[in-house]
Amino acid sequence: MCVLPLALIVCMLMGLIMPAQAQVKDRRSEQPNEIRSGRSGVDFGGGRSSYGHRGSEYRTRRYNDNLFSSNEEQGNLGIGVTAAAAINWQTRDAGYAYDAHYNGRWGAAAGIMVTYRFFDWMSLRADIQYAQKNYQMTRMSPTMQSMHIHTDYMHHYIQVPVMVDWTFGSKVKSHIYTGGYGGFWLGGNVTRISVVNEKEQKANYVFSPEDNRADGGITAGVGVTYDVLPSLRVGAEAMLYYSLVNTVKRQPVMNDTRYNNTVTLGVIATYIL
Repeated sequence: MCVLPLALIVCMLMGLIMPAQAQVKDRRSEQPNEIRSGRSGVDFGGGRSSYGHRGSEYRTRRYNDNLFSSNEEQGNLGIGVTAAAAINWQTRDAGYAYDAHYNGRWGAAAGIMVTYRFFDWMSLRADIQYAQKNYQMTRMSPTMQSMHIHTDYMHHYIQVPVMVDWTFGSKVKSHIYTGGYGGFWLGGNVTRISVVNEKEQKANYVFSPEDNRADGGITAGVGVTYDVLPSLRVGAEAMLYYSLVNTVKRQPVMNDTRYNNTVTLGVIATYIL
């Protein structure tokens, strides 16, 4: 019963090991003779021969290749998917509502991304992403001071981040993302606790003329990926979306500032064309 799964695992491992061995042989064949044989490149006359200079150039080239991933067989265009858990909180001025407190809430995010590699160490990435930007308001009941009323907000956004991907490494790559994003507030729902019977009351969020449905800001993040196959890359990343757009339009009397801050922790998979 266990022979077939074991055989499949062995075949998969051999499928990963054999291309790696072939790649090592190809790279080793590029080495100068003195590197493969272990000779130092110093002749018997005490003078330094040309082998030592070639060995130094080779070591320098291999160091740059490992740092900046010079794999010419990989394509420049990649298409991938992302899935993440997202936590959002609001930076806001509560005005005179001193008894109101705002806390972050977890949600989800998912999207499709396209990357284009200009250099081994720099790519351009653009995503089309759905993200939940949730938060919670806790407020003390005016009639029952010992009871706190919780109001949970779940807001749905579509956003398009465009980032520069600074890449370091060869097979295992490290990524630093910098850029910006634009978005649009699609809708949401509200869950309140009734003061009378302490039951939850759910309803769709109703937009008001004061709501600003546009969104945008700066984004930054870090990630790590692994080239499972020459055309398949998987990894994990952490991203910050810092909004510069107030979710409330400017008011004539009191300007109520509400800015979303979202952090996503997710996984990615990219197919290299």
